[in-house]
Amino acid sequence: MDILCVFMHCLEHAKNYSDIFHLMQDHAQIKPAFMMVGCQRCGTTWTDAALRNHSEIYLPVQKQSYFFDRNYDKGIEWYLERFQNAKKGDLVGEVATGYCLLEAVPLMHKHFPDIKLMMVMRNPIDRAYSNYQARKVEQSWTSFADALEKEPDLLSRGEYIDQIECLLKYYDTDQVLFLLYDDLHADDRAYLTSILRFLGVDDTVESNLYGQRKNAAMFPKLRKVLHRCGFKPVVNMISQSSVGDAIRRHRKRKGKSYSAMDHETMQSLQQHFHPFNERLGQFLRRDLSHWSNAGS
Repeated sequence: MDILCVFMHCLEHAKNYSDIFHLMQDHAQIKPAFMMVGCQRCGTTWTDAALRNHSEIYLPVQKQSYFFDRNYDKGIEWYLERFQNAKKGDLVGEVATGYCLLEAVPLMHKHFPDIKLMMVMRNPIDRAYSNYQARKVEQSWTSFADALEKEPDLLSRGEYIDQIECLLKYYDTDQVLFLLYDDLHADDRAYLTSILRFLGVDDTVESNLYGQRKNAAMFPKLRKVLHRCGFKPVVNMISQSSVGDAIRRHRKRKGKSYSAMDHETMQSLQQHFHPFNERLGQFLRRDLSHWSNAGS
């Protein structure tokens, strides 16, 4: 929304020049106070849904704008339009899994140096395999090994410590909350509580998301049909609905899951990620040895 549109909007709702000034001032102040900057396939859709249910938090209708990683050329005003429906007093934020990428961090800091950030990480092998499952239909990958060869991003997004070191060049440590998908899986209530406390909002609220997994890749056959029919946006809508919850519960009871990864591919990935995981574990002061030993 350009300055002329803002002025006309304020003029329509103002009775005098003083009102115009205050309305324009309020309008200009609507900007994000926090961002969940990563990582893909690490439970961010669940967190996004949980935060949307909180009365003190505002998230844009669309989960991600991809502004700092894909759409920066559209300009900051284009980005800020996403938040203009927030009410005064709302804590405004965005869940955007590409903002931890090395090229996105300095751009984000340029506009929002004082923002709070959250970054959640998952066993990078599991993360890559989950990402492969979610994208293989639209990318026409024939196998996981084929995907790894064609898409370097599957590996680089799991090299978390490099992303963290980049973040901490621009942001103070107390501005960033580092999270593990392991903890979400173990105790989603405690996980969400830690996020709400970090954001400074009521952390005693209940959520109907407890015990629910929101993951579109859990029903790949439906994804395949919708992609072929040109209804890609419907996938996310179903994933975040009660229908998606019912499908996930049914698959969980049936024991449905991804097919086992090729052992040779698993060993190759363990070797690749081991040094990154070691550095991450030292930084977080967490034992992440199970990430490198899984499937051995």
